[in-house]
Order: sequence, then C-alpha cells, then structure tokens
Amino acid sequence: MLVSYQGSTLHQDLAVLFQVIVGSEAMLTTPQTGWTRLDNGVRVVTERVQNSVSTGISVLVDAGPQDEADGKLGLAHLCEHAAFLGTPLRTSRELARMIDAAGGCFGAFTAPDYTCYYSHVLDEYASYAMDLLGDILVASKYPEEALEREKDVICQEIIGGQDSPDERLLELTKKNLWPEDTLSNSLIGSEEDVRALDRSDVVQFVSRQYTPDRIIVAAAGSVEHDSIVEQVQDAFWPLRGQSSPRPMDPPVVRGGVAIEAMPTSHCNFAIAVPTPGFADERRYVLHVMNNLIGGGMSSRLFQSLREEHGLVYSVQSSILSYRRGGALVVTGATSSDQLIKAVNLVMMQLISLAMGEPAVDEEELWKSKMQVRSQSRLATDMVSNRVSRIATQEFHLQTRIEDEKILEAIDSVTIEAVQEMAIEILLGGMGRLSLVAVGPLERDGPIYSELNNIYGSFSALEA
Repeated sequence: MLVSYQGSTLHQDLAVLFQVIVGSEAMLTTPQTGWTRLDNGVRVVTERVQNSVSTGISVLVDAGPQDEADGKLGLAHLCEHAAFLGTPLRTSRELARMIDAAGGCFGAFTAPDYTCYYSHVLDEYASYAMDLLGDILVASKYPEEALEREKDVICQEIIGGQDSPDERLLELTKKNLWPEDTLSNSLIGSEEDVRALDRSDVVQFVSRQYTPDRIIVAAAGSVEHDSIVEQVQDAFWPLRGQSSPRPMDPPVVRGGVAIEAMPTSHCNFAIAVPTPGFADERRYVLHVMNNLIGGGMSSRLFQSLREEHGLVYSVQSSILSYRRGGALVVTGATSSDQLIKAVNLVMMQLISLAMGEPAVDEEELWKSKMQVRSQSRLATDMVSNRVSRIATQEFHLQTRIEDEKILEAIDSVTIEAVQEMAIEILLGGMGRLSLVAVGPLERDGPIYSELNNIYGSFSALEA
C-alpha cells in the first residue's frame, strides 16, 4: 500500500500510519495449528507458516532452577549442558558434527521456569533435528570425565557473569524482590555448588523432573501436524513416569536497597516493582503501560531523563514475566555523580503516572499500543520466534492465542485500564520497591545512604 501526504500534523501523521498498519493486517492469514497429547503425556503443538522453507523446534521441559534443592544451585543448568555430552548412538563429537552438518542452529537455555532445547533448520532436516533432540533428551549418558570438564566450562561462565553489569543488576534485583523464593535462584548457580555436583545429581534430577507430562514439543514453519506427531512419537516414546505436583503460590515480595561495587565507568541502576505472573488477564494492559513508561525514544522516561535533563546515557523499562510472578524493571546507565538525581527522577515519573499528573491522553496511549502491536507482529516474522510463542503459550496458558486475538486485546486497552494498572502496580508496589546499583560505589558510602532515603520516602507512599 502506497500513501503520500505532506504538510500534516502529528495527529494526521499517526492517522495515516494507522491506515497503513490496518491495511497490511488485512492481508494476514491465520496459520494452521495443531495439538496432540501422546500416550506417555508429551504434548505436541504445531503451527504451519505459509511459504516457509524452514522448521523451528522447541522442546520445553517444565524443570529448572525452582526445582533445585539447597546446596544444588546450578543443577538444572548443568543438566542442560550435560545433555550434549553423548548418547549410546552418538558421541559428543559426533553430535557436534551432525549438528553442524545440518546447518541452521541447535542449542539450549535454562530459564527461571523451564529448560528449553531448540533447533532451527531447513525443512528437509526437520526429522533429522527431531531425532537428535530426542536422542539427547532420552538417552544421554553423562560420562563422568566429560561432565567434570563441562563443570569447568560453567564455572568460567559464572566468572564471566561477574563482569557484566546487566547480569549483576538482574540477579541482585531478583534477590531483592524475592529473597526467600526459588525465583531468585541464579540460573547458572554458584561456583561452589557447581563444583560439588556429580553425575548422580544429574541423573536423579533428569529422572525426576524430565518426565513426559512435563515436556512440550513445539514445531513451526514448513510442518504438517500429523508428520510432526509421528516424529515426536518415534523420538520420545521411551519416556515414562509422572511428575509430582509442586506448589504454585505467588512469591513473597520483600524489596529493599542493594549496591555492588564494580570497576566500571558508568553506574548501572535498576528500579523494580512486583507485577502479576505471565498468565494474568491484564497482561496486555501491563505491556502497554510498560511501553509508555520506558519502551522507546518517545517514552516518558527517555524524554525526561535523557532528552530534557541529560542525566543518563540509556534508560528503558521491561517486564520480567514468570509463571508465579513478575516485575516491572526500569534500568539505566549514568555517572556516579548523577545517579541519585536520575533515580529520583525515575521515581517521580512513576508516581506521576500513577497519580495521573500528567494524565495519559489518547495520542500517547495510541502510540504505545501501536508500538506494542508492531513489536508483536515483528516477533512473529521469524520461524524461531513463532515456535517460541506457541511453546510458551502452551506452557503458561495451556492454549493457543491467535495473532489476531493478541492484536485485538492490545487495541482494547483503555486509558482507564492503564490508570488502574498504574495505581495498583506503581503506587501499590512502592512498599516492596527494589533499588539496585552496580558500579564504582561504596557499599556503605553516601550514595547507599541516599538510596535508602529515597527508598524510605517512596515506600511510604504505598496505596
């Protein structure tokens, strides 16, 4: 669709943009989807994407750091690494060669709620990829010598993470918010705990947690549902057993102030308040509000802290969204002499939004909704993102939400809904606020005292 115009106002510009977006969405087609539960309990979800020449596969296992016992931090992550150390059919070197020969990508990651093994290959390699994923998840041997080397690799990963301000901010924020909950567990564990783990820990964890009723196999792209079901059946049929139920209570939230000294030029800060979990019905309101706060260059935080006051190099907000709870987190980078001013201004912006001063107007809301819906559409432009979406929807919601329904839900967000959410989350969360800073700071220095003063002042405002 071609649109030409000149001499327009901002409102007219946005109106034309809306016509372009709506016109392009009229050409969207609804993907073909499928769902099957195998006899052993493994769930299979698929989505056929027209004109795709590739297939994305995600094997999502409902097991992760929340299942680790005290003194075993990092066990779930070690199990993820150990899966690639060889099977009776293939050595680790043969696995590596076969993965490379298929092109595309293979890998795995550990998340707070689950562990995911994935591949993205040309469609002619799809059955090949499914066979490899099934082999490493069903029949891995976890050889002692190779496992010890892998522990060395993970310890290097842990050491490297200590040099990353972003990683330290996230870990400290989670520990501040949920100090007594497994949701604050480090995804990769501690060096001390990882060193103490052995093969029996890995075998027991996998046998207890990697049960078929906890496994979702998702595939998207150039796929036929019945064919994928047959491939999953062939690859995962040996899995047996059933998991024990685990408590799903929301985490207890504490909050507070934390500082960690790090030899960096900038101070990196994170301000967080608790939010509901992934499946909350108001999640679209939350994401629109988050975008309005710090989701782009026109957001309130970017315009205020960077464009108007020049206090920060970067500032943004994001949502940590887990099964039992979450958080809205504002992060930024500034110099140590501007840190207190920047944190104070962030807090004032959050409270101002909750108090409706200034109130959200239709144009500001429309811009935020357009950005969120565009991000949602862009995220589905890649097969790897589509398979991730259907896998996580099955995990968190036990259903598939069509793309059009997501866009409709975003469109339905109102100013009143955003205002109610702001009062509940921003004002109501002040008593459980988390303030974290990482950089050239002293643990008991004046900046720490000032952050505590800010915390005390704003936590008293809790609705």
